[in-house]
Amino acid sequence: MKKFVDPDRPPVKLSHNPFAGLAGAIPEDLPQHETTHETPVRAVPIRPWVVGKTRKGGFAISIERRAKGKRVTVLGNVSGDAEALLRELKKRCGAGGVVREGAIELQGDHQAAVVEFLTRLPNR
Repeated sequence: MKKFVDPDRPPVKLSHNPFAGLAGAIPEDLPQHETTHETPVRAVPIRPWVVGKTRKGGFAISIERRAKGKRVTVLGNVSGDAEALLRELKKRCGAGGVVREGAIELQGDHQAAVVEFLTRLPNR
């Protein structure tokens, strides 16, 4: 037998209110909260790294094949704190990686994810 709520039945008032006794306990001389309707300014963090583009306007990104057929995504033209960019890319792609000679190497074929990450960043 299924139990259901009858929509035609009048609503039942709650009989127990645990906060009813607190109504008289609040002093009247408490400072009132002032509400302001200003929109808070959202700070945009400045990135400690810069990825330069190629002459054609794209990013210097390529896929290399390593020993035993493994693929590595290489992002070039990285200046600044490449380690910080590597941490972000490793989180986004779920892969390991390393910084070598101003380039970032990610394990696996993550070219599309890296390009999407770099193009969706807010402008500096």
